[in-house]
Amino acid sequence: MISGLAALIGGLCCLTPIVLVLLGLASVAAAADLGNILYGNYRWAFRIVALAFVAAALVVYFRKRGICTLDQARRERNRILNTLLVVLVASVGAYIFWTYVAVHYWGIAAGLPWAQYDESWALPVAAAVLTAAVVLYRVLLRRPRKRTSSLDAGRGPLA
Repeated sequence: MISGLAALIGGLCCLTPIVLVLLGLASVAAAADLGNILYGNYRWAFRIVALAFVAAALVVYFRKRGICTLDQARRERNRILNTLLVVLVASVGAYIFWTYVAVHYWGIAAGLPWAQYDESWALPVAAAVLTAAVVLYRVLLRRPRKRTSSLDAGRGPLA
């Protein structure tokens, strides 16, 4: 959830012109010019705001899980770092997919002149990064289930 919202915020530089065209609030030419300005001059501002959102969301996430002091954070350092790594990798993958695949092709469908940009790299890169996020999640964050057997319960094997 955190990663998806960060991708949405980071990709607003490219989504805004599409929304303006679809709502009839701007012509295709004006929206394309706005998209060039937002993406060309302010893309890092959108990315920084998205990272700030991720940081704030992670603070709220850990506070809800009882990590409120620096001592608690030190004790849970590995969990915090693992979660941070998974969220950042997933956010980057979601941002690449959202901005360079979904929004790019929506822009083309809305009539924006974005077909001139070659974004063929984006789908395989987004797939690789999102796959890495899933693997990291399974390796770093997913807790193994405890198996109980009759031996663990204090009973004999034939009880």
